[in-house]
Amino acid sequence: MLWRVVPRFVTAFVTALPLALAACSSAHSSPYEPPPLLDGGLDGAAPTVDGSSADGSLHDGSQGGGDGGSGSPDGSTVTPTTCPESFTLPDNGYATVQLETDYDSWTNGIPMAKGSGGAWQVTTPVPYGKDVEYKFVADGNWILNSGEPTVQLPSNGGTNTNNIAQAITCGSPAPGTLQLVGTVTTGPSSYSFQVEFVPGGADLDPTKTVVTLNGAAVSSTAVPYDAGTHTFNVSVSSGVTSPNKYGYLFQVADLNGNPARLYVPFWIEASTYGWNDSFMYEVMVDRFLPGGTSKAGPNGAPTDPVGDWKGGDFGGVTKQINAGYFDAMGVNTLWLSSPVLGTKLCEMGDGANVGHCLSGYHSYFPIASGWTYGSENDPLFSGNGITTAIEPHFGVAADLVALVNAAHQHGIRVLTDLVVNHVFADSSPPSGQTAQIAPLSFAHQADLAWFNIPYASGTNDCGDENLWDTPTTEIWNRADCWFDPYLPDLNSTNPSVDDTLSDHAVWLMEQFNLDGFRVDAVKQVTNDLCVDMRSKISSAISTKLPFYIVGEALGGVVANVMDCVQPNMFDGSMDDPLHNTIVGTILQGDSNAGTDLDNGVLSDESTWTGVTPSALMGHFFGSHDTARAISLAAGSDVGDPWTNPPPAQETNPTAFARLSLAHAFLLTYDSIPIVWMGDEFGQPGAIDPDCRRMMRFGSALSAAESSTLANFQKLGKTRAAHPALREGSRTRLWVDASFYAYGRVEGSDIVVAAFNFGSAQASRTMSVTNIGLTGTVTDALSGATATVAGGMLTVTLPATTAAVFTQ
Repeated sequence: MLWRVVPRFVTAFVTALPLALAACSSAHSSPYEPPPLLDGGLDGAAPTVDGSSADGSLHDGSQGGGDGGSGSPDGSTVTPTTCPESFTLPDNGYATVQLETDYDSWTNGIPMAKGSGGAWQVTTPVPYGKDVEYKFVADGNWILNSGEPTVQLPSNGGTNTNNIAQAITCGSPAPGTLQLVGTVTTGPSSYSFQVEFVPGGADLDPTKTVVTLNGAAVSSTAVPYDAGTHTFNVSVSSGVTSPNKYGYLFQVADLNGNPARLYVPFWIEASTYGWNDSFMYEVMVDRFLPGGTSKAGPNGAPTDPVGDWKGGDFGGVTKQINAGYFDAMGVNTLWLSSPVLGTKLCEMGDGANVGHCLSGYHSYFPIASGWTYGSENDPLFSGNGITTAIEPHFGVAADLVALVNAAHQHGIRVLTDLVVNHVFADSSPPSGQTAQIAPLSFAHQADLAWFNIPYASGTNDCGDENLWDTPTTEIWNRADCWFDPYLPDLNSTNPSVDDTLSDHAVWLMEQFNLDGFRVDAVKQVTNDLCVDMRSKISSAISTKLPFYIVGEALGGVVANVMDCVQPNMFDGSMDDPLHNTIVGTILQGDSNAGTDLDNGVLSDESTWTGVTPSALMGHFFGSHDTARAISLAAGSDVGDPWTNPPPAQETNPTAFARLSLAHAFLLTYDSIPIVWMGDEFGQPGAIDPDCRRMMRFGSALSAAESSTLANFQKLGKTRAAHPALREGSRTRLWVDASFYAYGRVEGSDIVVAAFNFGSAQASRTMSVTNIGLTGTVTDALSGATATVAGGMLTVTLPATTAAVFTQ
């Protein structure tokens, strides 16, 4: 999520007609060319038979080849520009009916006639490969066919709805497909599998076959193709390392030029990994560490230096992976800020940030949204000066590949942020900067089928009009509102929008062998997007390897936080309500911390387990959107990062003790703990942008910070060593105003976590028979021991201290 800023109108967006203007598709077909590493590839938008015509009949080309679907003199296939499509409307006693469409600007009605079955019918050419919006005019009145798919179009203070027929194609031979035969067979140092090409209208063209492994091209001798059985055979028994992830990407074409693609990812590691084993660390790449891969420097004026690019890059993250920084903490998952190209501009802030022009170093002002296979040859992007989807401040695509490969060799999964609510577009930026508009915005800037009603101050601003958490059932709501006038808000009720963003997500996953996404601002989109994205990602993973998707829903409304969390959508959500509980009880020294924390836990349990018991929530107490945890624990002034001195490097022992308590709770509680970079040692900071200072390492840490980091490393290693802390059941053992304890059990592994929130040493004696604990246990943090006697365990803790007892 990003900061709030001063409203300004973007003149690139204009008020549309009550019915939406033309809904253009950003998918452009192009001849097959073997892709350069990562930034090229096959155009995955080739003609397919999807059976989704307006009248329910198959538009499979049987009605003809449009105006260009026949073969050319040289034997190649020419892509048609239109396809014949049939539309049908049940009769309701109408005298006259006309078809109106977006591609005719809703002005040229096409007369319809009654067919033999009594329904009104017409067959007419429509644009090839593009969605078509349509309505009928029956006896002078606009009407829908209620039995066909629709798209909602906020307009003029209300809501318009049109029918929509998606991705109409015709006249091309059926493409072939790729499929994994059986499963991937793996051993400690070997693997093998087969991929079959199933011909459609033609056989495989071996000259147009590209196979990559973890981003590097694989020779045809290493992946031989048997033309007789139509199979690729992969068998590797040397050079295999563990842990490591192997991501094969097959990109082929048949003799008609139709492409096909298959992604085959799998892990080889000593133990079976489930996403409940994850311990996640958030990296804002620009503020982490310069590593020599950046291809761009700071903006300079008019960007405020505090809000300018600082030089962190993919190489810096890779350096720390290889140095074992994350291994030492037990971190096995990295969440990176979005790698997708963002704006080069800065934008003016509001509130505490008034008067400061802040750049998009955080990666939430995207320009290359929608980039997928073939985009490098797409005039939509190249015509707008976009030649790569990767942010040059971080490096090039190969640098991100190197980062992910290094992480996988350490057994670390990698997620990236994914921005789906908006793109960047500013036709009149501040301080005389040159206008910049994202290609998707450029192509659809006047189209209410793609973007929600243009920004209007006082009407649909997410914050100023209090639409941040407004139910989507209301006319102005959280899914329609704009964060800022230069962030055009995508209309996620439109299947074309959802398909474009989901295809972009699949491209990112496949090209960089990613393991998951943290999807930004999920409650500002509709669930349609979540369903579509999960479906396309799951379909693209031939091995069915679990791919973790966690949504972000900043705010305290529980229903919104859980909105996209379902088995057919996302795996979990960033648990903002629990974040508020941890901050208010542990970090800020609540005098009733034990009881209040327990109440928050009970609420948390009833929230997400009530929606879906399988939810894997992201639990955190600090993030790039909030003041730093150590500064909150110290009671520092965190509300103004500019006019008051920002919080200094902390020295208060109590603040560090509270931070360590929060660490202990986070790493022993349920689901997936997420730590914001710097919180492992106590990086200070006020609200953003001050909470996003450059990271510090090694000798740059104070003695108190180094000690806090060492304690944190013990916690992380303890979590990694004990399945009870990752997937075990949790039982409350003690609750009072200043003391809290629970046990976690998985099989024979039993762990007790205890917390003394008080200002003096305290002892509690609690029954542990219900968790089956016996014998002597040892605190993983201090080394202190305690012995169970008669089913009772006595725990003695110094003031403001946690213990994690293991057998």
